[in-house]
Amino acid sequence: MISDLNPDRSLWHLIAVEVRRQRELHQLSGNQLAERLDVDRSTVSRWENGIRRLTDGYAKQLDALWHTNGLFERLVRFATAIDTGDWMTGLAAYEERATRHRMWETVLVPGFFQTPDYARAALRVGLADDPERALEQRLARQTAVLDRPKIPYMSVILNWAVLAQPIGSAEIMKGQLARLLEIGELPNVSIRVLEREVGAHCGLDGPFQLLTVDDRDIAFDDASTRGRLMLDPAEVQSVAVKYDRISDLATPLGPSRALIERAMETYQ
Repeated sequence: MISDLNPDRSLWHLIAVEVRRQRELHQLSGNQLAERLDVDRSTVSRWENGIRRLTDGYAKQLDALWHTNGLFERLVRFATAIDTGDWMTGLAAYEERATRHRMWETVLVPGFFQTPDYARAALRVGLADDPERALEQRLARQTAVLDRPKIPYMSVILNWAVLAQPIGSAEIMKGQLARLLEIGELPNVSIRVLEREVGAHCGLDGPFQLLTVDDRDIAFDDASTRGRLMLDPAEVQSVAVKYDRISDLATPLGPSRALIERAMETYQ
């Protein structure tokens, strides 16, 4: 029943309520909407009562019908991601569309810049059930972003521990740091280091990233067990402020490159 829906606690309930709201806003009866989507009237009723979940295909059709700029497609994507405990599904879609990336990393090289050997070594000591499949997914995310005709603006701040923490063999680390130097030469990429001497700072509670998508920012808090995607403007702003504070402490580009080069020399 519609009265049982609680959009404050369930994305699927929010989708159901929004389907009905948009239908009424556009002055369509349930039968008229069913005809336009070539479905039974009962299907529309089930969507609006939360009995049947909207699929991605019909979400796209509703967005096209009501000019909702991808609203239903995004809602279905995130609702599905929550069900599977996989926020990465929604994150990867945003990463591919983002025009600007800002990242803070505490221990590991960002996934976008990891070499296959480094990524494999990191995944094998983690909690991935299938490290090779996880590796394929990570490399696919890299390709989706870095193989675009014009890569997005990417500003990355690495904690000093990223350079000091061995992941795999010395050869793997040398190759990874060489990759960082190579990527750092791209015109749209900025890689800086936060040195150990900075001491305590607001970034010690973990890595995160900020993405600019369709002229608005979203944030992703990369927790150790399950990441959290943030769309609320107030939450995103708090992450952006944290990034700015870390950025104020980071070493400039030239000296940061020298720090990476010196770190490479330690892996012999």
